[in-house]
Amino acid sequence: MRPAKNLLLAQNPPLWKGKTGRKNRNSPQTKHLPILSPPNGEPDDMTVAVQQFAPQQGDSEKIDVAMNIFAKPYQTALSVLSLLKHSGNHVGNVWLQFEPYGSQYDIVSPYALVQYLGSLIGGRCRVFQPDYWLDLNAADPARFADDAYRYGIRYQYAFEHSTSRRLFLMHNDVLVLKDVLGYLGGLMGDAVAVGHLGQCWNCPAHVEELTREVMGCEPCGPERYMDFRPDYNQLQKLYALAHQREIFARPYDHGFAGIFDAQPWPLPECRVNEWACLLDLERTRPLCVPHGPVLSPGAYRQCGPVCLDIGVEWFRGVHARGMIARHADLSRHLRHWVGTGKVTARLYALAEENALKILLTTFPDYCDWLRGTIGNKPLGVSDRVR
Repeated sequence: MRPAKNLLLAQNPPLWKGKTGRKNRNSPQTKHLPILSPPNGEPDDMTVAVQQFAPQQGDSEKIDVAMNIFAKPYQTALSVLSLLKHSGNHVGNVWLQFEPYGSQYDIVSPYALVQYLGSLIGGRCRVFQPDYWLDLNAADPARFADDAYRYGIRYQYAFEHSTSRRLFLMHNDVLVLKDVLGYLGGLMGDAVAVGHLGQCWNCPAHVEELTREVMGCEPCGPERYMDFRPDYNQLQKLYALAHQREIFARPYDHGFAGIFDAQPWPLPECRVNEWACLLDLERTRPLCVPHGPVLSPGAYRQCGPVCLDIGVEWFRGVHARGMIARHADLSRHLRHWVGTGKVTARLYALAEENALKILLTTFPDYCDWLRGTIGNKPLGVSDRVR
């Protein structure tokens, strides 16, 4: 999720000096920031924090975490720290891929968290900023042989370089409430992806009025997607009726030719929602760009006037090769701050302030450390009234 364009006024200077969508020849492809001591902090305070988040010895398989970061420094910190608090025993490397722009409304740098994590988990915090920013655009397959361009795909650097068997994708606007990695890992079984399946709220196949009329069956849903398989004509009719009756559906049907005529299933809104999902790297990475023909899970594909959402084409590609995904109810394990900051500056500021309130009560050591990076000034409105 991204703030509206009017928020994108300040480039993030520590790692980026290029322009949107263009190669920055002076920017390093990988950037491992130094591990810094907390400003004005005592070593004993940081030792306590390390003990709080460090994985316990004797744990078995570790799962790498990949996060794409676009502004939202407080929501980002809350996402990562709450994951480490509840699932730290399962976490291997934490791959943070920064996009080049920040927000004019942020008091602290989005990179401050990197310094703190370096002190917590050392070299397991991996930081990367690509030379290209693809934004919400479809990636160009003709350029996939160019590493620098391909690494601009969301999560791509971690997807290619992680050495763990499984990879957890996560947005930077998520609050983890329970051990989500343990939960998803226990559910995965023979699936190659587990998480909340589908954007059914956008799909005409989720509207009973339409599915009854076109296919004579119940509507599709996250746990029925394997059995709900319209042919191409039925898929076209579902979208056509939705448009005629002013039932919301994205205009994918204008780009069906060449994509869904050849493979009508999985449907255009079928995916594992990558705001929190666990993928099987071992089984799927060999199939994906740059090793195979399947688009990576962080890539968009053009479909008519809009792009299929992120990960849809990956989902279709692995299913075409006989693999499956599994739905997980994540409502007890995390909260996704859907839409915050995407529409207006006010919503962005409110979402950040809400995240700060939780940080102040849940991770006070981090907030104490963070104030030291800005001259011990208040971190926001909530911090001023304390």
